[in-house]
Amino acid sequence: MPGWAGSASQKWLTRITIRDKEHDGPGMTEFFYRLAIKPMVPGGKADPANFRILESMPVRSIITNPANGAKFGAGTKKLKLRGASWAGDLTVKQVDVSTDFGASWQRTTLEKPKNKYDWQRWTATLKLPTDGYFEIWARAIDSKGAMQPHQAGFWNPQGYGGNAMHRIAVLVG
Repeated sequence: MPGWAGSASQKWLTRITIRDKEHDGPGMTEFFYRLAIKPMVPGGKADPANFRILESMPVRSIITNPANGAKFGAGTKKLKLRGASWAGDLTVKQVDVSTDFGASWQRTTLEKPKNKYDWQRWTATLKLPTDGYFEIWARAIDSKGAMQPHQAGFWNPQGYGGNAMHRIAVLVG
C-alpha cells in the first residue's frame, strides 16, 4: 500500500491470499511496523498486546538546507531554507518554520508532489533579527489536519512513528 509502512509495500507482491488474521510473516510480529496503543515508558518492557499495526505513515517534514551546526557571517539578516515533507498516503497541506522555539510560525512555499506518494519540497526565507544562536524548527500538517508533534508520541522499540518536528541549530556571527 503506497504511503504505508514498507511491510505493506506492493513491491513484494507475488500473490494474493485472503486470510482471517493479521499478517504474521517475518518482521510483522511483536514490535516491527507497530505502534503502541497505550503510551509506554521509552526503553521499558514492551507488551506485544499493546501494539497495533502501523498503517498510514505519520506526517513529517525535514530541513535539508542549511545543515545542522551551520555558521554564517556576522550581520547575516536572511537565511534561505529548503526542506521536504511527506504524509504517507495523504498529502502535506502546509509546512511552517519557527526561529523562536515555536512561539510564532512562518509558512513556507510548498511545492506540489511529483506523484501522489512523493515527498513535497518546500522553501522559505527567514529574517533574522540579530546575530546569535538560532534553532530552526519545521512542522508539517497533512490533508486531514494532523500536525507533526513536538515529540514523537507512543514510543516504539523499533523507532517507527518517529515524526517529531525537525530542528537544526545555526550560528550567526
